[in-house]
Amino acid sequence: MNSIDKQEVNHLEIAEYLIQMIRNGTYAVGEKIPSEHMLCGQFNVARHVARQAIGRITNLGWVTPVQGKGCYVNEIPKTIPYVLSSRTRFSENMDSQGVQHKGKLIDWKKNYPTEREQEQLQLTASEKIYRLEIVRYINDQAISVTTTSLPMDEFPYFNRYLQDFDSLYRILLDHYHLRPIRSKSMFQAILPLLKDAALLEIPESIPIIQMESIMNHPNGTPIEYSISRIRGDMQQYVVEF
Repeated sequence: MNSIDKQEVNHLEIAEYLIQMIRNGTYAVGEKIPSEHMLCGQFNVARHVARQAIGRITNLGWVTPVQGKGCYVNEIPKTIPYVLSSRTRFSENMDSQGVQHKGKLIDWKKNYPTEREQEQLQLTASEKIYRLEIVRYINDQAISVTTTSLPMDEFPYFNRYLQDFDSLYRILLDHYHLRPIRSKSMFQAILPLLKDAALLEIPESIPIIQMESIMNHPNGTPIEYSISRIRGDMQQYVVEF
């Protein structure tokens, strides 16, 4: 085997070794990985080091522990390419790849904008917005949680169309004849809030991708500000120039 040096081995090195073995097929999906006791003997480490290594790959989603039986290799979600352009639309992106998808509106409010929303949407503190929380799914697995803000004055009677929510951009196109144009997106790796980790079904200790975006009206006026928190293990962004 391609073993690592047994001198002063730490749990991160053992975790990386196990991940490599899963990736190359040595441990197949559904197969049991070595126990703590076996790892202690293999790498000449204390029990707590082996336990930390297994805990790490469990938190990363590579294995699932079964009480009294050990840890078994998970099926790792396939990464879905997402083409990011000025006219990117989630539904069309997934449809073009034949990927099953859906959007779910979990909350919405009429509210006054935060300072950041005022800045990005060019609003005053007294101009109200719609603020939506949307979870998007690929193959029934939550892939992102998005907070979207829209100026109320731009979208009269908008709340009437939220009852049977399926796609934000379908509402904008069908009822307002509008296709927003992306003007800017900013990416950052962050740790998820507890609520987002629960919705995405990941440990709160695993980093996610935060994408902050501004979408404009064809005349250049900003009309949508969004912050998406995305599972980086399920989506690969492709930027088109």
